[in-house]
Amino acid sequence: MKQLIWVICFLCLFAVQVSAQTNAQTTSVTTNNDSEKAAVLLVIKQTFKAMLTADTVLLKSCFAPGAIMHVVQNQKDSVIVRTSKVSDFVASIGKQQPGSLDERSFDEIIYIDREMASAWAPYTFHRNGVFSHKGIDSFQFVKLKDGWKIQYLMYNMYQ
Repeated sequence: MKQLIWVICFLCLFAVQVSAQTNAQTTSVTTNNDSEKAAVLLVIKQTFKAMLTADTVLLKSCFAPGAIMHVVQNQKDSVIVRTSKVSDFVASIGKQQPGSLDERSFDEIIYIDREMASAWAPYTFHRNGVFSHKGIDSFQFVKLKDGWKIQYLMYNMYQ
């Protein structure tokens, strides 16, 4: 009889463990689903559309309050990381002629966990229809009441 109780206890613990793992996997799948990834990708595409059309209202709406931007540059055997204010970036885009700045991302990789998302996006950049440079945009997103917003953007650029 004692052995039967031990077997039942073991089976109950095993069932609890399996249930916990299933719940963890389900949570991961539901927070990393295609519709959420599409929503994050849409913010990336809206950012580039705003740059292309010089739409400062749309561009500003893509960023969370207090968002941070960094550009990584290779200069004379050293790496320099410059910090940019989103407000300065938005203002500089507003001074451009519509159609002059065309950034195109591709092969984006997006990971999501609840209210956080990360995207790795290779891009090419064209100025006035001519290739200028390429690089990687690394986005960190936060999901606010009004949707996914860029909280942090770090990018590099090279030929």
